[in-house]
Amino acid sequence: MADTDSPLKQLFSAFITDFAAWLLQADVRDAHPLNIELPAEMLAADQVFHVTLADERTLVLHIEFQGRTSHQPMEWRMLEYMTRLAYTHRLNLRSVVIYVGRGAGAGDTGRYQVNGPDGTPTLTWQYGIIRLWQMRAEELLAVGRPALLALVGQTQIEMPEIVLPEVVARMQSVPDTEMRGRLLAALTALIPEEEIIAMVERLIDREELLMDTPFLRRIRAEGREEGRAEARAEGALAARRRSILDVLVVRFDPPVSVYQQIERQLETITDEAQLAQLLATAVRAESVADFQAALGSEQRQH
Repeated sequence: MADTDSPLKQLFSAFITDFAAWLLQADVRDAHPLNIELPAEMLAADQVFHVTLADERTLVLHIEFQGRTSHQPMEWRMLEYMTRLAYTHRLNLRSVVIYVGRGAGAGDTGRYQVNGPDGTPTLTWQYGIIRLWQMRAEELLAVGRPALLALVGQTQIEMPEIVLPEVVARMQSVPDTEMRGRLLAALTALIPEEEIIAMVERLIDREELLMDTPFLRRIRAEGREEGRAEARAEGALAARRRSILDVLVVRFDPPVSVYQQIERQLETITDEAQLAQLLATAVRAESVADFQAALGSEQRQH
């Protein structure tokens, strides 16, 4: 979901109080970002915010954006995120996964448990699930917050000739020119169908928002180029990680548990030079334990 990941994160960051109110189903007075890097082994969540509700209660709002594929099952990723966030911040926690793309998260219930030997639960966890691809555009219109309408392109639009003029009209009602421009840019960046994009752009022109059009096009182009660059970079990193794992399998045939542990550790390394060094280490190491020691050293240094 490289094409949508960056626009989604920018949109939620810019309008977090609106999205927090939607996700929490509560009036929000304030929300500001927290560090997304979690302690212990390096792990980065997508977005984490400290939220103050209208009644002065505070909590941590954790949001993950997920497409159709995940390196490991989402429920186990969320368990790791949630336990670290709870331990770090010691506040009430609301975690939500927003699935993007048809079929994404279809089997995720958001409720899981691990049982003891007698069958009784020893560990339970749950998180909210929003499957944008299952939502009807009218559901977002009904919320009454213009910021959420930027997500319309990821929903089911059964009557675009009716829905899209209403969406653009509500965005036009946003008084701040820059915020209005950001919303319209996010709207078009998150629409996958060129025909729908063309409809939106015609509506923007018709609504005399031509003064915003260069801004919109620049932001949209930057967002898409950033998404493509991120996809290329991530593809190169993923290929390097696979090469390391392939070398270790050929040379040492490690147990599945060790392989999975190394795979998780490699996912936390996003520097290509580090991965190149680790590939060389995998080729030279005398044992898989030697490689693990070098991998741990690399993680501690960065």
